[in-house]
Amino acid sequence: MKNTALLFVIFLSILTTNAQELKGIVLNEKNKEPIVGASVYFDNTSIGTTTNFNGEFSIILKQSINSPLVVSFVGFKTQINEIKNFNTLKIFKLKEDVNSLAEVVLVSKDEWSRDLKLKEFRREFLGQSEFAKKCTILNEDDLVLNFERDTKQLVASAKAPIIIKNEALDYIVKYDINNFYVTYNIDINAGLNLEKVFRTVASVSYSGTTFFENIASKKHKRALKNREKAFEGSTLHFMRAVVNNSLRKEKFKIFKGRYQVKPSTYIKTFKNDSLNITGVELSQKLNILIKGKQSVMQSEVKRFYIDAYGNHSPIDKVLFGGFMAKQRMGDVLPLDYGL
Repeated sequence: MKNTALLFVIFLSILTTNAQELKGIVLNEKNKEPIVGASVYFDNTSIGTTTNFNGEFSIILKQSINSPLVVSFVGFKTQINEIKNFNTLKIFKLKEDVNSLAEVVLVSKDEWSRDLKLKEFRREFLGQSEFAKKCTILNEDDLVLNFERDTKQLVASAKAPIIIKNEALDYIVKYDINNFYVTYNIDINAGLNLEKVFRTVASVSYSGTTFFENIASKKHKRALKNREKAFEGSTLHFMRAVVNNSLRKEKFKIFKGRYQVKPSTYIKTFKNDSLNITGVELSQKLNILIKGKQSVMQSEVKRFYIDAYGNHSPIDKVLFGGFMAKQRMGDVLPLDYGL
């Protein structure tokens, strides 16, 4: 009995040692007054909180993370911060965003109705999967959508973070849009009514910060199974398998062209235990297959990095095609999923 108690104490001690607490305060830069209810979170995770009546916050991390810390509040410019030291009190001063307080007016040759633009935005932002179809954008009135004839692009911005209710995965997702573009293949001279002209999507590009909130429902057990399904074959699943040297165990198959190859031959890993990150070098473009889901991956940098959560950076230099590239917000899981 004494030995069991001693082991339990040691175990708790290890947990306490590994845990990190981030404390800080969020202020209005103009008058130095605390901002109540500001959102503070690690991007693309469910790790975050809001400030109290004194503008204070506290976040406990069980593992180190490379994801940037986002500090935001409606009417103020969002701050994105790289946190290197958890031992000091952080003070964030937000600047008022004059543009966000004013009504956004777009002047252009916009020939698409708002209904059409919303339909296009939902499809390319949420996706077309079974889970995407269970998503609802709760504040579509905050979306500013514009079709630009000259560039053949649908451009989106928002007056506030987009709030998505994903009933299939039991998440409320808050997405703060930085930019959003859908570029079309379309003949603008083919007819006068561009809503009825045949078009195909040439490319989709968007970026922003994301925060996940778990919700409970009567179908939560089903949602947990859906999360497992969404995770399988995702970018997050692949990156964690690379870090843990478990690509084969996780049923990933790597191909060079049409020929299956040994993963370690073309995916070189370099672990940094002190920083809890893994460097990765890809010698060339690779094809990835898992249970019928095909993807293509290549890196534009000699070495990219993955943290303990499966978060990779620089995110814009690691390119995907196929299944992984087609996953949209309706299928995305937080980086701390399953940890």
